[in-house]
Amino acid sequence: MINALLSLTLAIAQTQTPAPATPVTPAAVAPVGNAVTATERRDTASLTAAIEALHARYPTMIDVSSIGTSAGRRVIPLITLSANLATAKEKPAILMLAGMDGPRWSGTEAALIAAESIVRSHADMLRTVTVYVIPRGNPDAADAFAGAVRRDYSGDGIVHDNDRDGKREEDQPRDLNGDGMITQIRACANAAPWSAPTLIADPAELRLLRAPDAKLGEVPVYAVWTEGIDTDGDGRIAEDWLGGIDPERNFPHRWPEFEDEAGAYPLIAPESKAVADFVMAHSSIFAAFVLGRHDTVINVPDGKARTSGGMPVMLDEADVATYGELAKSWRDISGQKRADARDSAGSFVAWMNAQRGVPTFASTLWGRPDVPAAAEPAAGAAEAKPDAKVENAKDSKEPKKSAKKDAPKPADAESAAWLEYSDRVRGGTGFVPWTRIDHPQLRNVEVGGWVPGFRENPPIAEIPALGDACAAFIESIAEYRPNIAISEPVVLAIAPSLWRIETRLTNTGRLPSVMHGGRAEAVTAAHVIRISTPMDRIQAGNRNAVIRGIDAGEARVYSWIVNAPPGEIVAVELLYGGKLAQRWAFRDGEKMESEAVK
Repeated sequence: MINALLSLTLAIAQTQTPAPATPVTPAAVAPVGNAVTATERRDTASLTAAIEALHARYPTMIDVSSIGTSAGRRVIPLITLSANLATAKEKPAILMLAGMDGPRWSGTEAALIAAESIVRSHADMLRTVTVYVIPRGNPDAADAFAGAVRRDYSGDGIVHDNDRDGKREEDQPRDLNGDGMITQIRACANAAPWSAPTLIADPAELRLLRAPDAKLGEVPVYAVWTEGIDTDGDGRIAEDWLGGIDPERNFPHRWPEFEDEAGAYPLIAPESKAVADFVMAHSSIFAAFVLGRHDTVINVPDGKARTSGGMPVMLDEADVATYGELAKSWRDISGQKRADARDSAGSFVAWMNAQRGVPTFASTLWGRPDVPAAAEPAAGAAEAKPDAKVENAKDSKEPKKSAKKDAPKPADAESAAWLEYSDRVRGGTGFVPWTRIDHPQLRNVEVGGWVPGFRENPPIAEIPALGDACAAFIESIAEYRPNIAISEPVVLAIAPSLWRIETRLTNTGRLPSVMHGGRAEAVTAAHVIRISTPMDRIQAGNRNAVIRGIDAGEARVYSWIVNAPPGEIVAVELLYGGKLAQRWAFRDGEKMESEAVK
């Protein structure tokens, strides 16, 4: 299958316009003991080669295929991990999804490393659980980010009229200062048709912009746009980008209808449709883990938020406690402390939790790190002699205030903290300083802003450890898997050919079979308990009982009174997704050992 995938990738690549060669040498780091080498600028061909190498190293435990192709006709790969690939589809499964965002290359790299870490260090888990890995769900956006000019965008390869003016992609962003990145431009003192200024430079951190405070007599100075020019003369700059639908805004739950990148209707993007189809076709998936822009493990949803239709925004309150236990497991394993909050409308994680009822955990993989404290003066260092004026000030009754305490605080404390991290830890590589340029249409223009991908991705040297953390977390999820079974029925004779049969349905796992949001929709795969006796001979009880969800630790009793002539076999069966999961059979009140399937 890997050869077929590689052939398809190469065939598609030959039909596409070749991307301009990137002048940047990819940064890479090889994790110890792993075949996978993490890299920041991995295109589709490089990804296919990495997956092929992984398959070659573990051919009996890894299968490679595809769930479909992107809008740009790039393969969306699937890696299947199992101790026995022949029976992989029959086992409970966990799905790991990454690469839905263009700038967030670290998710794909961590997913590849996690796949290898699972087969190398967590192989026992694969005897009972199958793991599906989709390392790059949006290859168009990833290839765009890996190209010559980086941009912070996650649209796929659909040609799209973002500004709805009847033209397509005519106002694309442009790298005006030639630094290989699309950042921002800010300008002042420009008249109509250009946007009026709305922002000022924050006095506490001049690289950041904020709204003016009228109470302080501040007036707006800057108007801000994406780096580019106004090609079509409509007074808007760089508003019609290359690329179209963002798959992570195109899933059905809380689909943001009026956003340009959300698509005309849910699942119109081939990438989101392919992922959704895969989930629908694999009812064995009992949990999922997503690496991307969303977070449900550092800031666990409280379950109180509801849509206008009464559905959970993300989680139902009844699911929060168990969900929170696994979220804590991720924090303990990874050490992650922070995560940027992003709107989950139209996202895969929201759809899975709230509509499919599949416990799905989303991680940004990392968050803003702590900046080391400033170094203390060396022991024994000579102290400066106090100035006489300072000594006199000690006798003054006026309260003294430190300069640090009196310093103004940035309006956006989080962005200011990121700048401090960039400056003190990463050598200032996270932010492009505002620099004056000549613009063909605007006056007083500066280019600057956040480096695309800087806040989304950890340093590349940290990726191997994070990939291993993902593998360990998936094993934690596997340990929580639901375990649904019916007990051996109790069969009692209450009259000639009249029997009372009773069994218990239990979930001895630690996750529900279906989360409460999915139960309300009644569209998820269900457990069914049925008895083989024809309906006209069932005196009490339902021949079929449909169970849309059973919580961890829950037990339910099902009983029947049936007429069964001498010698007739009566069977009690448990099915899931239409397939037989367990069967108990009796004749004349006696269990038939050969018919018991567990």
